[in-house]
Amino acid sequence: MGIGAGRMYEACCALSFDKFLEPDIAETHIVSVYSFVTLTEQFHKCGIDTTGFVFYRDREIIDQYKLSNWRTNETATDTWYQQQGVKLALLDYLDSDVLFQDVDVFAIKPYKFFDNAQPVFRTEDVWNEHHSIYNEYVEKLIGLKRESNESYVTEFMPYLQKDWQSLKTLIETRHNTTWTEAIRNLAPFDETMWLSEYELLGIYKSVTDSDNYQYVKDIMPQFHRIEQLEQFDWHDANVVKFKNRPLKYMDEQDSLTIIDYFKRITA
Repeated sequence: MGIGAGRMYEACCALSFDKFLEPDIAETHIVSVYSFVTLTEQFHKCGIDTTGFVFYRDREIIDQYKLSNWRTNETATDTWYQQQGVKLALLDYLDSDVLFQDVDVFAIKPYKFFDNAQPVFRTEDVWNEHHSIYNEYVEKLIGLKRESNESYVTEFMPYLQKDWQSLKTLIETRHNTTWTEAIRNLAPFDETMWLSEYELLGIYKSVTDSDNYQYVKDIMPQFHRIEQLEQFDWHDANVVKFKNRPLKYMDEQDSLTIIDYFKRITA
C-alpha cells in the first residue's frame, strides 16, 4: 500500500478491514511519505494491529529504482506517474506474490484474491476515454491490447511474482533496456496521464494466460459525504470506495466514524 500526503486517514479505513481478505496477509508493506512513528501511532489509534507490517519511506524506492524523473513539473498531478512506478518497483523488489490495495478502497465481504494459486481480479466495465488511452500505451509497451471489456483500475490488484517476471522480461527484451527506462522513454510524462500500472498488469495476464485468472465485479453505493453513510443499504455491497473529496483526503474524525460504522454492520 502506498500512502501519500493527506491520505493517512483513508489508509486507516482500508487497513481496518483486511480481515475480509483471503488468504490471510502474511506481511503488509507500506510505502509512504510519512514516518514509521507517525503511521504506527495513527494505526494503533484506529485499532490496527501493525504486527507483520513493513514500512518504507517512498524516497527509498524512488532512489533505488531511479524514479525521481517520473514526474511532471508543471501540473497538480506532479507525482501521478511516480506513484505508478513505485507500485511496480515494489512488486519488483519483493520476491513474493502480492495484493496491491489502494488507500481509497476496502472490502466489506470476503474477497478471495488468489484462488487455486491464480489471481482473482476486481474489474469494472470499460466506460471512459482513459481506458482507451491506457490500452493504447500498454500496446505500445508490450505489443498486447485489451481483449475483453474489462478494466483493471479498481484499487485492488493481486499478482503472481512469476507473471511479473515474465512481463518484465517482455518489456526489457522488446525495448532493449530496463523496464523503468522502457516506460520512461515511451512518451512524455504529461497531463495525458497515460500510464496505468493496473491495466498493464491485468491486460498482460488476461491476454497471455487467459485460462488462469478470474474476476469479480465491484458492487457498492456511490456515496460522497460522511452524512450519507446510513442512507444506503449496504447489504449487497462488497466494497467501499472513496471516489472524491471530502472522502478522499478525509480528516481523522471521519475515518473513525467510517471504521466504527462498517465494523458494526459487518460484525
